[in-house]
Amino acid sequence: MKSSLIVLSLLSVTATAWADGVLKPMHGGVMAEAPSGLRIELAADPAGLAVYLRSHSDKLLASQGVSGDVVLLGAQGKQTAALTPAGDNKLTAALKPLPGAKALVRVTQPGLPLDQVRLSLP
Repeated sequence: MKSSLIVLSLLSVTATAWADGVLKPMHGGVMAEAPSGLRIELAADPAGLAVYLRSHSDKLLASQGVSGDVVLLGAQGKQTAALTPAGDNKLTAALKPLPGAKALVRVTQPGLPLDQVRLSLP
């Protein structure tokens, strides 16, 4: 019994050492990481919604040549808008943020397969 507890505690310490930590939004939005390691932040923007891209190692990824869309599901139904590059690591979509809505963000970087994440808006 004691040896099992020791092994479990060592595994949890090792797993913590390998983890990248908590995803920290830089623009006041909500974040998720796709299985590929692409980190996506969805935030409110004067134009509607903004999507910011970062790598698994937290480096900014250029939005030039990136395509995709945002789907919002809420009490008002389903809304979809295309993402357009807006400089640096930012893409924008002409959708008003709906509190409590669920969002599906789909992004395709040049030469890479589609990445998608699901997020809940506050």
